[in-house]
Amino acid sequence: MMQNIGVSKKIIFISSYPKSGNTWVRCIISSFLNNQNGKFNFNDLSRTGLFSRESHFTHLKDLEYQENGNLNFNFISNNWIKAQQKINKESKGIRFFKTHSIREISNKYFTDQTVCLGFIYIVRDPRDIAISYTHHCGGDLNVAIETMLYNKKNYASHHKTNELISTWKQHLFSWNKFNSVPRLFIKYEDMLNDTRKILLQIIDFINSLTNLSIKKNDNFLENILNTTSFNNLQLLENNFGFNEATNNSPFFRIGISNQWETGLSQNQKDLIQNELKIPMKQLGYLV
Repeated sequence: MMQNIGVSKKIIFISSYPKSGNTWVRCIISSFLNNQNGKFNFNDLSRTGLFSRESHFTHLKDLEYQENGNLNFNFISNNWIKAQQKINKESKGIRFFKTHSIREISNKYFTDQTVCLGFIYIVRDPRDIAISYTHHCGGDLNVAIETMLYNKKNYASHHKTNELISTWKQHLFSWNKFNSVPRLFIKYEDMLNDTRKILLQIIDFINSLTNLSIKKNDNFLENILNTTSFNNLQLLENNFGFNEATNNSPFFRIGISNQWETGLSQNQKDLIQNELKIPMKQLGYLV
């Protein structure tokens, strides 16, 4: 179903802070991009892989590496746009990329309107992210909360590159400011409550940007919903493994909202809610 759209911009980013539902959205998109019947399998995820990887930068001159073997972050951030220009030039059709990168740092932009066709941003209650991120990384809950709230130099390492995640608030604000291309904001909790509604929003958004003409007949939609349900993704991971999981916890661990009600202490709740009061109210996480 991948088609050549004959335009210069072919990149659609799927962006989020970690443990916000990015991979779930990728599963949904992969199911209808790669299969005529809408049935998902993990092999399809490679078509919506991470942008942050060494291979996207190796065409550039004078590559700079750190002692750990990763590309130097300043080199990467200076060449984000050039790397995406090359992808647009060489790709025959739409390219979907996952990212946890902040959109802006020191007047350098991870992507911009010259190379990005549009983006989908998934947001999740930060109180639940703290719990999910702790299980994923196998760390301490208080450290995860401190990192999410205050560590503007929070990096993740992927495929010999470093990705700057920053804080939950800065990540959200940086992508929210990017309003010069079409964008779709999705709440993880809305996906849980009405997955079909969000699926249709995603299809309509992609169809509005491309000529992929993704169909919306009932059988096709039901196949997508059934094979990308959290229970089925857990089953697939249990039976076949998942290469994005860690040794600390299954990737598809619980997939529920409001874990924070019993999973956080009152002091932890108060800290997050006081620090993130304004965006949490804007998103409906606080009244």
